[in-house]
Amino acid sequence: MRTPFAGGATRRAAGPLQAGLMTAALLAALATQGLTPRSATAGAGPDAPVNPRRDAFKARFVGQPAPEFALQDIQGHAVRLSALRGRVVLLNFWFSGCLPCRHETPDLITLYRLYARQGLEILAMNLDDIMIPAEGHGPLGAFLKEFPVPYPVVMVDNKTYEAYGDIPVQPISFLVDRNGTIVHVFWGALPGPVFEKTIKPYLAPPPPAARP
Repeated sequence: MRTPFAGGATRRAAGPLQAGLMTAALLAALATQGLTPRSATAGAGPDAPVNPRRDAFKARFVGQPAPEFALQDIQGHAVRLSALRGRVVLLNFWFSGCLPCRHETPDLITLYRLYARQGLEILAMNLDDIMIPAEGHGPLGAFLKEFPVPYPVVMVDNKTYEAYGDIPVQPISFLVDRNGTIVHVFWGALPGPVFEKTIKPYLAPPPPAARP
């Protein structure tokens, strides 16, 4: 049976040579313009079973309250994490020049369309102002033209970047339950079914309050 994620939405995985050429071209363009990206580390997908850096990062955040933030989306609307209490929130940190981020976006769009009515909220936490500040918002506009995400695109500031551990890889996603607690960290770009399997249990409606 074909899953909703099969084939993605206009996604075609780049081979090693193509991905290498695209990365080289991006870095050359940045060097030509004198840009110095901030600690860009692409997370290409599931990594080795043993990864002390990843495991220490997850241990630091999982089970803790998600750091509050007050930011704006690209429409100029205020976005506060606390305002989404009662919904399951996926905070997807990414930037426009990140190739793995491009690969996972179609699956996140599908995930949102499947589960938004069940309480899933996705925030596209954009890092362009931190990772590629000299580029302006041109790359973001081009990215969104190719991938018109149906959920809010939020511009991350330095305070939020630091509160979420300086975002050690891109992309990285934090799953926040209905009570505002981080329950999972998705390290790197992952396929839709991996997100779906982890998120679905948290979308179950909360049990009715006990009668006095």
